[in-house]
Amino acid sequence: MKNLELSEMRRIAEREVLRYRENASFVRGWIDGGGNGDTARFRERQRWVWAVERVRESLRKTAPEKERFFAELYQLDHPHGRIRAAAVIRRISIEQYISISMLQRWRSEILFSVAIAAAQAQAFRPY
Repeated sequence: MKNLELSEMRRIAEREVLRYRENASFVRGWIDGGGNGDTARFRERQRWVWAVERVRESLRKTAPEKERFFAELYQLDHPHGRIRAAAVIRRISIEQYISISMLQRWRSEILFSVAIAAAQAQAFRPY
């Protein structure tokens, strides 16, 4: 089994967070369609959806401003076009009077939390 470094886990977590809406739609469609299709693909996507939703739920209870930032930065609820993290962070910083460095720290913490939740869900299985 290959050991993943934390930075690699965060990179993978961010890639999967960016695919959250697509994955959630696939999982809902698979369930609503009676479970026809590739079971392994469904389980993989379900694990990542669970990880993102687990982190959102936790943030919603403990730090609602971070949850709103997470949802807006990664367009978890509504697509706004191509994500440019630096531009979104800068805009949120101005709108909410939060320093860019603080928002970058939040982003790193959130991705770390997603990586941990994904590890709990065994989403890093090939590794």
